Amino acid sequence: MKDLVKRAKSFMTFDYPLQTAYISTQFANTHKKLQTETPGWSTAATRQKLISDYWFTYVLRHFALMFGSPVLLVFFVQANFEQANVYLLSVLLAGFLSYSVMYLFHYRPYFSSTFLPRLETVKETFEQRERDQLEKCRKAQFRNPTLVLIHYVINIVSGMNSLQPNDKSAEWLMRLYGVDAGSLKNNMDLFIGSSIKKRDLKDRKKTEISNRFVEAYQFFEEINFLKGVEILKELEIKFFKQ
Repeated sequence: MKDLVKRAKSFMTFDYPLQTAYISTQFANTHKKLQTETPGWSTAATRQKLISDYWFTYVLRHFALMFGSPVLLVFFVQANFEQANVYLLSVLLAGFLSYSVMYLFHYRPYFSSTFLPRLETVKETFEQRERDQLEKCRKAQFRNPTLVLIHYVINIVSGMNSLQPNDKSAEWLMRLYGVDAGSLKNNMDLFIGSSIKKRDLKDRKKTEISNRFVEAYQFFEEINFLKGVEILKELEIKFFKQ
């Protein structure tokens, strides 16, 4: 009950829609909902949606309550239906003047000095969190050479025999892992192709490739797939002997 009274008071003073926590929650929920409905929905579009909600939901709702409630109360208490037209005209005129005053000295100043700056801050914070999450996922993902090595083993064990150092295979792997097709093709050509002379690789490159083999070994060992380790070992011996 206490919380309800507090929220009602906050609504009447037009403080509730200006709170940073409320804007942040509305931004996240609105963005998630609209992004589900419309793939590719941007944070800029969510920002515009919240600005629209400010004017056509919060402002109109607040003004309707603050102006409409007294008007209805007076109408029912002092009802004189013979002068209804005069009363309605007076209400419309008073409403126009009241809204003009509220717009100039309340709604617009709050929008420019409080709501919009906080909305911009919320938007930037939301975008930064998304970038951080993507970066975290990127760092957690295996590098392209390791992905090719893992898929090579899976391809051999499954009997698909579909992995070839060409554009078609690279496109398949791109759909599967969501990484650059060109890089995948180059790595397939490196491990199972013949266009690159592996014996001409510099020591630094060989060390890097050896590290990718280690990552692939660790992956198969963690899932206790010993057959995969054996196949990978055969490829490694073949690779470094060339």
